[in-house]
Amino acid sequence: MNTIMPQNLPGKPGRAGPPRGRHGFTLVELLIVISIVAVLAALSFMLAPRMRRAALTATSIGNMRQIHVMMMQYTGEHNGQYPMSVYQDEAGSPCWRRKIWESMYGAFEGSPPQVMSSMQSSAYSRVMWCPLMVSLYGQDQNPEGRGSYTLNRFFMPPAWGGGIRRLEGPEVVGRREPYIVAGTLYKDDKRFGTFYHLDSSRFPYDTYWSNMNYAYGASGGQALGLFIDGHVDSIAKQAGMALDPLLKDPAKLE
Repeated sequence: MNTIMPQNLPGKPGRAGPPRGRHGFTLVELLIVISIVAVLAALSFMLAPRMRRAALTATSIGNMRQIHVMMMQYTGEHNGQYPMSVYQDEAGSPCWRRKIWESMYGAFEGSPPQVMSSMQSSAYSRVMWCPLMVSLYGQDQNPEGRGSYTLNRFFMPPAWGGGIRRLEGPEVVGRREPYIVAGTLYKDDKRFGTFYHLDSSRFPYDTYWSNMNYAYGASGGQALGLFIDGHVDSIAKQAGMALDPLLKDPAKLE
């Protein structure tokens, strides 16, 4: 009878012991890991501002689309008529921003301080104000309805060279050029936001579009515009400068 002898008994030569594991890293490996981490950290540091700008720009685009919805609500309640940028019936009357907001969500009530408090604590302070500029400069509410988005000059009161605009009207305003833009900051107080129409949002007056404070895009050379059909598109500063003469003369747009 053959007996099967156990192999590799303790003490026998040729015993295969457990493999020796490696403990820790070599100096070279540690240096490589540290280098990789440093490169990744540097890349993250460089990309973080662009990523944040992109996120805030996306939010601003969303704001403008919500403004378009409010504008359509307003025109539906006013026989297709767009609001004018400002109203001259009495001092301190609401501007177009507050009017379309209240058309959608109801009127702000109370004294001027109460109205401003309501604006600040509600979505008004987020939708009517560009988040990119608010992150840099803050915001300053006003009962008239301050904000960051400004109407095309054709929506100024007739006495100022504007006119009554309607949905079914023949005007090309807002078709080849935006009817609402993220305007230029008031130079003396950037918490103020923009004026109510494009004509008043150009500081200094001799260079307007080239001095836009609303710097979107990775290079900061873009503005945002909302068009009549509700889409939002970017506008290069140079294109905005070329567009301004057309805004002054509607006949050139036809």
